[in-house]
Order: sequence, then structure tokens, then C-alpha cells
Amino acid sequence: MKTTSIAAVALAAALGLSGCGSSDSGSPAASTSSGSSSSSSSSSSSSAPSLKAGDSVDGAELATRMTDAMVKAGSGTVSMDLGSSGSAKGEFAMNGGKMEQDMTMEIQGQTLRVVSAGGIIYMKGLPGSQKPWVKIDPKGNDPMSKMFAGLTGDMGDPRQLAKALKGSKATVVSSSADEKVYDVTIDPNTLLGSSGQTAAPSAKPVKARYTLDAQDRPTKMTVEAEGQTITIAFSDWGKSVKIAVPPASQVGTFQMPSS
Repeated sequence: MKTTSIAAVALAAALGLSGCGSSDSGSPAASTSSGSSSSSSSSSSSSAPSLKAGDSVDGAELATRMTDAMVKAGSGTVSMDLGSSGSAKGEFAMNGGKMEQDMTMEIQGQTLRVVSAGGIIYMKGLPGSQKPWVKIDPKGNDPMSKMFAGLTGDMGDPRQLAKALKGSKATVVSSSADEKVYDVTIDPNTLLGSSGQTAAPSAKPVKARYTLDAQDRPTKMTVEAEGQTITIAFSDWGKSVKIAVPPASQVGTFQMPSS
């Protein structure tokens, strides 16, 4: 079904920003963050002071440095090139270490808006919705929430990316005082983490390239998986961002069309 396919792509794209993490239950709430990227300590950048092209570093340790830096920065803006699936742009803020987002996406010819906050996802623009916004709750009993429970249940904490990179090695592509670029190959089964799913036997390793600034915050991520390439660009680290959920009167559940 095209509608659920669009929703799945949008959810995967939005949740992909924060890696694979566990979500906490709780009521949705607006979060505000005004990070202090300009005054952040440079201690993280000094954790690998003498790296040069060709060196190898532990993948999990790299992920920990990168995602800790993201949480410390607190907020920013992002744009995504989803290849043949579409594109997305928006902003995000960390709330209790969890990434909350407000994204506008062009997915398979449809314009969607995706807001995630408090462990709940809201989607606007799904064909057939009775209200402007559709609510997807990992613990909900409606058909849409049940359909995507496995996907939405692992959203939130970007620091969980270290689990996906456990046992991997990252290769330094280039290194300077201002920027370091790393290549890492990830086992697709490890990437699925605690979702309870396993990759198909034919699934190939996921290849990722991370470009980090002097404070270990990502400025660009490129991921190649199953013949698709996704590029994510981060900017405006520390920008004041407010993620607000839609009013309850504008939110409903998605009703699967009858055959």
C-alpha cells in the first residue's frame, strides 16, 4: 500500500537521525534547547590528536565521541538526501539525551511533516487521514501504531549508535585540526540491535562515512545500504530550537482503508 510505504520511508528517515536507541514512555511535550556549541570544551577533539589517513580506530569509541558531542551541543538543523526516496530538512533538539525533531519531507511525491517528541511521532500529510495529524505511539493499539511499533520502539538516544558499531573498525580517510573523516563498515545484524529482527542472508554490510568537526560533532554522514545512498548534513549546532507537538484537536489515528 502506497500510504504505508510512504509512512515507513518517512519514519525510517526521521529515526535514522538518532541511530538505534530505546525509547522512554511519557507524555509528549515541547522541548527547547539552546546549546552552547561555541563554548564547548575541545576535550573530545583532543581524544585522537595524532590521527592520520589510513589509521584505524575502534568504531564504538568513535560513535561514542560523536554522539556524546551531539548531545552536548544540544540542538541544530539537518538536511537529508534520501536518494530515489526523496529529501528532508528540519531541526532537532536533545531532551534528556533523546533527539526530538521537526522535519519536512518530500517522500514519493508526497509532502509530509514529521514531529517526534516525548516518545511519540506525529505525521502530517498522509493520504486518507481524517485529521491533519496522525499519531504513532509505540504502545498504541490503533492499526498504524501496531504496524510500526517495531520501528518506533527503537527511537531516541543517538548514543546507542555505539552498539551498532561495536566490534567494527573505522578507518581515517583524512585528518586536520578542523575536520576528520572516517569510513566504517557495519554488520547489518548489529545495526538492527534490540529490534529483534535479523538481516536477510543476502544483506550486504552497511558502509558509512562520518565527517566530524573539531569538537567531534558530525557535519556530514553518508550511508550506503542495499544499493541506496543517504546523505545527512548537520549545521547550526547550538542554535535555539523548540520542538512543539500539534494540538490534540488536530491529531487522530490513521484508519486503514477497507478493501
